[in-house]
Amino acid sequence: MQKAKFFVFQFTLCILSWLLLPSLAPAYALEKVRVGLSVRNVVFLPFYYAQDRRIYQKHGLEVELIQMRSDLQTVGVVSGEIDYYPAIGPAILAVQSGMPLRAVVVFYRAPLFSLVSQSQLGSPKELEGKKVAVSRIGSDSHRYAVLMLERSGVDAKKVTFIQTGNTAVSLTALQQVSVEAAVLSPPFTGQMAQKGFKVLAKSRNLIESPWLGLVTSRQKIQRQPAQVKSMIRAVSETLGEILRERARVISYIRDSFSVSEPIATEAYEEIRGVILANLMMPENRLQEYLEGAHRRGELNRMLQVNEVFDYSLLKEIQ
Repeated sequence: MQKAKFFVFQFTLCILSWLLLPSLAPAYALEKVRVGLSVRNVVFLPFYYAQDRRIYQKHGLEVELIQMRSDLQTVGVVSGEIDYYPAIGPAILAVQSGMPLRAVVVFYRAPLFSLVSQSQLGSPKELEGKKVAVSRIGSDSHRYAVLMLERSGVDAKKVTFIQTGNTAVSLTALQQVSVEAAVLSPPFTGQMAQKGFKVLAKSRNLIESPWLGLVTSRQKIQRQPAQVKSMIRAVSETLGEILRERARVISYIRDSFSVSEPIATEAYEEIRGVILANLMMPENRLQEYLEGAHRRGELNRMLQVNEVFDYSLLKEIQ
């Protein structure tokens, strides 16, 4: 009799658990988020590091990192196919065209592009009449290539830009002497310098600009502010750990991106040198950048800071 009662009790408990489980599950489920990245590159370290260190999960998110071209990322966020992407430059151009986008945080205060050439070239001026590889015409690599050339006294109109699709292909083109120079970023810059190629210019030494961050749609900010705040918290924790845990992060770069210890160290120092720990570039600097982009002809109309950047959710959680 006792055994029969125990069996009935156990059976009832199982039925109740089965009935209640669906209503309890959403409270523990991770919210799915999709982030578009143009290429697997160490400059996107915060995204990969947060995923592999399970920092997103701590903030209730299951983040999928999707490799796609930067121009498609813009369309993807507006259409809702993806939720976020990091490239602020293309976002600014999209806002100018009327797309409802906003950058909610800024990771880096300067871009990490380098103009790397064949060893026999002595100066950027010698690139006039020659070919330079960039990932895509109109991309950040192309825009900052023009800036690096012009700041070095080169007539950029006399340079032929070759569109390769991504930085890895630009590197191959340089190695195969298909081009005289290429615009590269870490860790490719260090790899090529180690092989004897010449670093003619670095963009971070020429300009301060909001390079990478977190871009999303105005609709998401309005309708899903809790998700956006969770992403901001995850990013903030990630950047803090990158700044604090030097040895661990260098080892991560070495293993995750299959580079040597010296190249991983150089890449880490490059990234660490431009990180904005508070995720916020001052508004006066942002306005100066927008005014400069307008003067250079990158923007056909003058944009105000609040048309591109929205720090409201960041400020709420700081």
